[in-house]
Parts: sequence; structure tokens; C-alpha cells
Amino acid sequence: MKPFRFRLQRILDLRVQIRDKARQEVVRLNHERDHAINVLRGLEAEYHSNGIAEGGTYPASHFMLSGAYAERLERAISQQREVVVQAIKDAEAAHERYVEASREAKALEMLRERKLLEHKERAQREESSMLDEFAIQRATRAE
Repeated sequence: MKPFRFRLQRILDLRVQIRDKARQEVVRLNHERDHAINVLRGLEAEYHSNGIAEGGTYPASHFMLSGAYAERLERAISQQREVVVQAIKDAEAAHERYVEASREAKALEMLRERKLLEHKERAQREESSMLDEFAIQRATRAE
């Protein structure tokens, strides 16, 4: 009996490769999303710590610099929130692509497994048939 050969093996290999690349993309975009969120948290923490301590005396220039810095931080926070929203969308889209690629690869893997099982069953039947034939020939020779 010929060895098992899956006719769609090249396509399966390609689907697995696409799935693996999609997985890498998901990991990369999740990392970028997490980094963007951490940057946003850092900016927000800096904004909240930019206050003036109570009970001290400060020159007017300190108040003006603190106010200008707060405005710059507000703009940076606003921009970073947009970056975070886009990073979340990109990560979700990459996850959807990965899920689809996984489904396609899984379908071909299941088909391959089914074909392999059919091949094994066919080989088992042929072997059994050959053994039966040998037994019949031996029995007829013995008579």
C-alpha cells in the first residue's frame, strides 16, 4: 500500500503559516496597545501630580509654568487617548484575522486527520484481505 499523502498538504502548510503570522501580529499589536495604555497612565499620573502643594509660598512664574505644563499635559493626554483607541481597534482587528486564519487551518487539519483515518482503515482492510487470501491458499494446498 502506498504511504499516506494528503493532496492539500501545501495549502494546509500555507494556512498554518498564515495563522502563525497572524498570531505574531496579535502579540505585537497587544504589546503596542499595552505600551500606549501605560504611556497614557503615566501622563495622567503626571497631570495629577502637577498640583501646587498647600501652605507654601510660590512666585507667580511658578503658577504660570505649572498652568502651561498642565495645558500641555492635557493635550498630550487627549492625543494619547486617541492613540490608545486606535491601538485597541488594531489589536481587535488582528485578533479577528487570527481567529479566521485559525478556523481555516483547523478545517484543513481536521480534513487531513479524517483522510488519514480513512487511509489507515483501507490499509487495514487490504491487509486483512491479503491474510484471508493467504489462509485460503494454504488451506487448499493442505487438502
